[in-house]
Amino acid sequence: MEIMAFMEASPTKYEIEHLEGQTIRRKRTILNNGTYIELRGDREYAFEYEALESSDEKKWREQALSLRNVESADNKKIRKLYDKILAINPKNAQIQTYMAETYYEEKNFDRAKEWIAKALVNNPIDYSAFKLKAEIFLQEGQLDSALQAISLAHIFNRNSPSVATRLKEIYKQKELILYDNWGFDPQYEIRIDSNKIVVITADGIWLTYAMYKAVWTHEPDYHYIKSKQEVSDYLFHAEMEAAVGTFLTYSAMRESDKRQFPSMRAIEIALDNDLLEEYVMYEILLVDHPTLASHLSPEFLQRLMFYIKVVRSIDCAKPE
Repeated sequence: MEIMAFMEASPTKYEIEHLEGQTIRRKRTILNNGTYIELRGDREYAFEYEALESSDEKKWREQALSLRNVESADNKKIRKLYDKILAINPKNAQIQTYMAETYYEEKNFDRAKEWIAKALVNNPIDYSAFKLKAEIFLQEGQLDSALQAISLAHIFNRNSPSVATRLKEIYKQKELILYDNWGFDPQYEIRIDSNKIVVITADGIWLTYAMYKAVWTHEPDYHYIKSKQEVSDYLFHAEMEAAVGTFLTYSAMRESDKRQFPSMRAIEIALDNDLLEEYVMYEILLVDHPTLASHLSPEFLQRLMFYIKVVRSIDCAKPE
């Protein structure tokens, strides 16, 4: 009601249309191996080590890769090529993780972990380093540590299918099932027509979500009001408000109609476990903006891992 009242009083003109069919599933960015975040001025940028390497570095990396893709790879020769690259760029975390992999293949886990530690100093969101760390812990029989490491790899590359698959496999070793048969996929479209009217196309509970998104995007007054409140992060608060508003609409539905909205059932479980912020981050923000994981505190990362264990271990798509 609050959002509708704001829209009605606004000088901005809105029009609501019924959505026919399904919208195109939004793109989910998968971070490439070697992605890192760098602050330049007051803005952050995502870079990839391979995109910035010199011709010599590229040549040595490709030579090392060709040597690795053979049976009984000569790891000593491969490491010499990696050493050449690190002599030029000693902070290349991708190469440091590759170096760790050569020791992992030799079952020299202590040396592998030393190189992983170096890689994570230079690139704390190196998901491939955490993934390798998980494999080492598995080899050492440390299942809980492996689960934590692969969970971090998953959080730092939220949309990677290969990491998500490995996460499920390691969870299974703990006799737990993770369900990935649903996602937060609101069905709506927002556009501005030739008469500068904000046209919202949606249906059902997603109309609520779309109205919040339209107002946050197109109402400077609303943004100003919210900026004066005790809000720590604009993007987070916008999604939190839209998700909670949508959940309230869902809560008023008949039980038989709720079955088609597993993402809303998951919010209900999250609320019961005081994990709403974790829901918003994991199910919405990290899906659309995976590099946001670089800003998360160690404490919040632990909460996200707890969220995965609690909420994603329930089949929200299955009728109760």
